[in-house]
Amino acid sequence: RYTTKQFGKWESLGVPCVPGRFPGGSHNELVLSSKAFNDMVKEDYFKFKDYDYYGTYLFGKPVLNINNMELIREVLVKNFNSFVDRNDINIERAQDGGAMDQLWRKQLTALSGDAWKDVRSTFSPIFTSGKMRGMLKFIVEVGGSLNTEFGALADSGEEFELKDVFGKFSLDSLATCAFGMNPNSFKDGQTVFVKNAARIFKNTTLDQIMVVSRLIPGMQKIQKMLGINIFKPKETMFFRDIIRNVIKHRRESGQRKNDLVDLMVDCMKNEAVHEKETDIDQYHQDMKFAHESKENITEDTIV
Repeated sequence: RYTTKQFGKWESLGVPCVPGRFPGGSHNELVLSSKAFNDMVKEDYFKFKDYDYYGTYLFGKPVLNINNMELIREVLVKNFNSFVDRNDINIERAQDGGAMDQLWRKQLTALSGDAWKDVRSTFSPIFTSGKMRGMLKFIVEVGGSLNTEFGALADSGEEFELKDVFGKFSLDSLATCAFGMNPNSFKDGQTVFVKNAARIFKNTTLDQIMVVSRLIPGMQKIQKMLGINIFKPKETMFFRDIIRNVIKHRRESGQRKNDLVDLMVDCMKNEAVHEKETDIDQYHQDMKFAHESKENITEDTIV
């Protein structure tokens, strides 16, 4: 009953919706991991594409989905200050576990209130078009490896999975732009780095069961007290240690690569270089966020 008590809310308000079912809400495929979440959202969108909005249920929680572009603009731009915290408190609580889970709680998409504003206002200057153009050299470098890979595959005359090739390109590009480390997935797709990265993006049935268990009343407090982590703790620790070691090395050696780690460390020290107003396009002017940070940004936030 705890999970299903809000089922029927959208129906009672006259909002078109996907009915809720125990235990997953509108989509029990979430629990079984039988379908990608984005595919479910896409199917719902086309089912209700002629409506301005529609309702779904995420486990036991009603979720309002908006299709109308003017309404979306009202929420995300014009009245943004009234819609900062769009995630349910139970979603935040689901990430509140052991030490490794706490790192996932520090994601910008997981934060709320002043904590969200602190991180958002601190890191916004990093993501201007000028800063992103500075990352292009890293992607061009990885692009060379992609070109070589395609050449080798063409010479072999064998069929290959395009998704796998571009997956390697994406991983190498992200790693190089983020902390200046190229895992060279094209040369060796079985390195420890590649295996841990692949596991981060793979959800098993056990992973889903662990997430659902965190939503059971009282379980979150017990799991936090026992230091239980449910969000890929081994892999999270691996990348946490890499990023911390990169930060430590940069500080001790004074070396700079102007990658994402360097830019974030600059923000921690309040040394971020702001671009001239004339160099910032309209999108980034709109993206500015006036907020005086109340908390110091830590290494865990960068991780």
